[in-house]
Amino acid sequence: MIYPKFLQEGSLKLVFFGGKGGVGKSTCATATALKLAKDQPEHSFLLVSTDPAHSILNILSTLEFPKNLEVRELSAVASLHEFKMRYDASLKEIAERGTFLDQADIQNLMDTALPGMDELAAYLEIAEWIQEDNYYRIIIDTAPTGHTLRLLNMPDLIHRWLIALDTLLAKYRYMRSHFGGDKQLDHLDVFLLDMNDSLKSMHTLMIDKERCNFILVMVAESMVVEESIDLAKALSKQKVFMSDLIVNRLTPKSACQTCTTENNRQKLALKKIISSLSEHTFWTLPLLVDEPQDKLLEVLWSELGVLDKDLEMPMAISSESKLHLHVESPIQLPVNSSKLIIFAGKGGVGKTTLACATALRLQNTYPELRILLFSTDPAHSIGDCLGLRVQCSPTKVILNLDAQEINAEANFEKIRMDYREELEGFLRDTLPNLDITFDREVLERLLDLAPTGLDEIMALTTIMDHLDSGRYDMIVVDAAPSGHLLRLLELPELIRDWLRIFFSLLLKYRKIIRFPLLSERLVKLSRELKNLRVLLQASEQTGVYAVTIPTHLAFDKTNEMTQALQRLGINIKALIINQMTPASICKFCQAIVNHESEQLKSVHETFPDLPIALVFRQNDPAGLSELRNLGSALYIDCQE
Repeated sequence: MIYPKFLQEGSLKLVFFGGKGGVGKSTCATATALKLAKDQPEHSFLLVSTDPAHSILNILSTLEFPKNLEVRELSAVASLHEFKMRYDASLKEIAERGTFLDQADIQNLMDTALPGMDELAAYLEIAEWIQEDNYYRIIIDTAPTGHTLRLLNMPDLIHRWLIALDTLLAKYRYMRSHFGGDKQLDHLDVFLLDMNDSLKSMHTLMIDKERCNFILVMVAESMVVEESIDLAKALSKQKVFMSDLIVNRLTPKSACQTCTTENNRQKLALKKIISSLSEHTFWTLPLLVDEPQDKLLEVLWSELGVLDKDLEMPMAISSESKLHLHVESPIQLPVNSSKLIIFAGKGGVGKTTLACATALRLQNTYPELRILLFSTDPAHSIGDCLGLRVQCSPTKVILNLDAQEINAEANFEKIRMDYREELEGFLRDTLPNLDITFDREVLERLLDLAPTGLDEIMALTTIMDHLDSGRYDMIVVDAAPSGHLLRLLELPELIRDWLRIFFSLLLKYRKIIRFPLLSERLVKLSRELKNLRVLLQASEQTGVYAVTIPTHLAFDKTNEMTQALQRLGINIKALIINQMTPASICKFCQAIVNHESEQLKSVHETFPDLPIALVFRQNDPAGLSELRNLGSALYIDCQE
């Protein structure tokens, strides 16, 4: 059998598995690491998860790892702690040499400004492993699309951060050279140069197609196809080589209505991506009755095939052959006094579809309310689901219902530009005859030392801006996958501390630096953060709906997410189990039904008091008409 390059011995050093949430990235990455370690016992391999909602240890479960395979699930908290332990003294010395801030200011600023996000911690650790060269190959299970792109953008972020630190040293370096004639590099210069060299070598590796490959994993569904095409374009722009695509969970050919409908739908979805990415090889894996865990992982690649790109397209799908909408145990519709409705869950479980369907149902039931459908997922897809072009500003869907896919990074860049313009105006009008070249550069770079993730938090507080201004009565949120949603909800503590320190600096040095526009914006952010935290914990106004699918792994992740939300004081209103398989005379489908029934028993035991709705497999619920039907079936009105 011919295997793809990432499963063979060769020059590959780094292999990323990425794609939309829920497509099987973790399974493919884990199965790859196991096969390589088993086939090549003379080499050492490392399997790494950069997704905050880790799955690889759940997938491996009781399986004993080969001795030449190391498995790590990166912890951003642990990585940050280790980073600070190693470099804290050097970073503070850099800051102390280069600014007018005193030691207490520097201590506080560095404690909150050091990188603390998953992608940054992951990037720095991977770069270090590559430099140490202890592994023949590193296999990386990435987070869902939006946050994988942030990981790939890390060189730019860290480069900007290093420039900010280098700027702090520039004044001291100039004084030492000008007055003392000392042009030698000292230990801090060497520290920054070493870190920059590490970044350069990592970036060089990532754009080397002989040593680094990105494997795009997908399932044959229309919304997944749209996101996969966008990801492929982003990879090309970053010059990261995407060698192969894996189409996972292909339904077998069968006379069964469920199988036939799924098979036809998959062909129609694949047609678009094949035409967009025709130069790539598409490998296939079939839908399996049992989840590929433990021993099944070791034989997963024996099921590998190559997709025939000349797909025989189905004729127009008749209404008799379609899977009709079916929902069991519909749940109560949120009351009209609700302010915030959040759909949360693992990637790929259908949050976007259910958020869109819910917003349409709410608008139909409460036509007097102004409702906003809002996406916090960096890989937005509500536009694809609605069949509309949704902007980063509120976009009209129908009367009294708007949608918004916010661009957090672009919004924060606008704040940076505004800040620099305000700084220029201040220096021009207030200190026109004073040469403060080095301090000016430090001030220009001040926002580059803000905590990573400030942009996402500012985007999230847009929700409070909409509610506080009275523009909307209710907001339905299509949340980022669970790991990043939880991180986002925990971030306000870090941001609050940074804001407190930033405000104290502005107050302490108000005779030297004054930024009224920035101050006003940060005061507003602080207020909205506080109001958001209060709203999230107000159960009469906020409803979180957990979405999952009937697999053991998905249920495990759902349980972890609900416990984490409860620790934050946020309660779950209901659980929606999506993509249930309808009963069938087909032996294959019935075997899946039996497996799902076993999983359901476990869910009812875990959540005995939680309303649970079951949404069965159906035709793609895209477009307003199909989404309205889903919303009607999913909910019962409060008075019913």
